[in-house]
Amino acid sequence: MASAPAYTDNNTYHFTVKRGDSLSQYFSKLGLSNRLLANLLFANKNNKKLNQLNIGHKLTIRLHNNRRFKSLTYQLNRKTNLNIVLNGNYFSTILNRQSKQTPSDLSITVVSINHSFGADAQKAGIGFSTISLVVKELSWQLNFNTDLKKGDRFIIVNGFGEKPVAIIYQSIIKNKSIEAFAYKNKHGHINYFNRFGHSLNSSFLRAPLKYKRISSKFQLRRYHPILKTWRPHRAVDYAANYGTPVYSTANGVITTKGRKGALGKVIIIQHSFDYTTVYAHLSRYANNLYKGRKVKKGQIIGYVGSTGRSTGPHLHYELHYKGKRRNPLTHKLPAQKNISCANLQNFKTRVNKVLSNLELDYQSKHANWAD
Repeated sequence: MASAPAYTDNNTYHFTVKRGDSLSQYFSKLGLSNRLLANLLFANKNNKKLNQLNIGHKLTIRLHNNRRFKSLTYQLNRKTNLNIVLNGNYFSTILNRQSKQTPSDLSITVVSINHSFGADAQKAGIGFSTISLVVKELSWQLNFNTDLKKGDRFIIVNGFGEKPVAIIYQSIIKNKSIEAFAYKNKHGHINYFNRFGHSLNSSFLRAPLKYKRISSKFQLRRYHPILKTWRPHRAVDYAANYGTPVYSTANGVITTKGRKGALGKVIIIQHSFDYTTVYAHLSRYANNLYKGRKVKKGQIIGYVGSTGRSTGPHLHYELHYKGKRRNPLTHKLPAQKNISCANLQNFKTRVNKVLSNLELDYQSKHANWAD
């Protein structure tokens, strides 16, 4: 039998070739079929070099969470790696020259949208943690419930770490692309930025309007002036003149526009996977607003009023984080961070390496990006 892998991590198996080892033995050890091996070897003339492994050379095999074959990397010589990726039913083969500056051992998974991102990603072998990460990072600019169309695709690029090196969304219909590239700071925390080193999330306005005063703060026990009883007030009330413009505090998508009981005329905006804001007691709405409409930070969405259960003109403003109402005056809101100038060039070098690998994979005659 083949030698045990030198080490494993996150469904990635690393081997150092020893005398008598063969690729078929490695495949058998990992539960992969002989038919799969035969298809791999005949997919490209370079793949046949795997029939004769060199003692001491490195070989890495990656599997999806469902144990399906994902990709393979073999060290042909000191300067070149042979990379084979399974996209759908097709193998793509790339010869990569090794670089000390950027990771060359990348695997690519393409998720084509047929039903929903979650369902299609699981079908492609993407784990739940990665699915959640993709939704969290891209939801500032992409509404996963309304924006995705059949034929859109997500390209997820993995290296040695648990988190993707890059996440790219491509919309065929709208010819739109969203890119997120991983960057680890000096504290070891990984965040995602576009190719220019800017974060994808929107910052927040501290207040949604120009107000006179705060008439009621966020508190767990407040005497209600109309109901004449003590009850929680998990919002901030901003007193302002009737008709004062109200702004969206961050980029987002309108999920509710209409009357909502005691809140009167209300607008609810989803800003990302984690954040939602509520604007209530409005007198009227701004023009051309509707459910599903995207709005920008600072855009006028309505005007101060006193609709619903209210004693006078004011804005009732709520901030929700991960489904729970938070104090808008004290909650630490996300800031738009950029990669420092000192680290920007190194980041861009890594980005170019990833994009180069994607271009090589796309041009390979055996690649099938549409799955």
